[in-house]
Amino acid sequence: MPKKAEFIKFNTIKEYFKDAFKMRSSDSAVKKSISEFDSAIETVLKEAGELAQADKRNTVMDQDIISAVEKHLGKKNLTWQETAEEIIRQNPTDLGKISKAINDYIEKEQRNK
Repeated sequence: MPKKAEFIKFNTIKEYFKDAFKMRSSDSAVKKSISEFDSAIETVLKEAGELAQADKRNTVMDQDIISAVEKHLGKKNLTWQETAEEIIRQNPTDLGKISKAINDYIEKEQRNK
């Protein structure tokens, strides 16, 4: 088991408060934020790795990170045009899966009427 990950460094947070907000920050507040952020990053990375493995890949890709971030940190609301643009950016294999899912949904809805 790997040791507890430290993605964010103490001085990075302290300096950011000072530079961006012209404020001081308590050591305990910085330590708490680091603990929370490191935990969130670790959770997202673990999820992304699991998504890649579930897709039978040894490489974590953009879509894995995006899905993991959305699942654990929140979703981004898109207009229908932005949604279409995101779909079009997918690779051909994923476009095929999306197309099949849409067709399956339409068939299911037609059967329910």
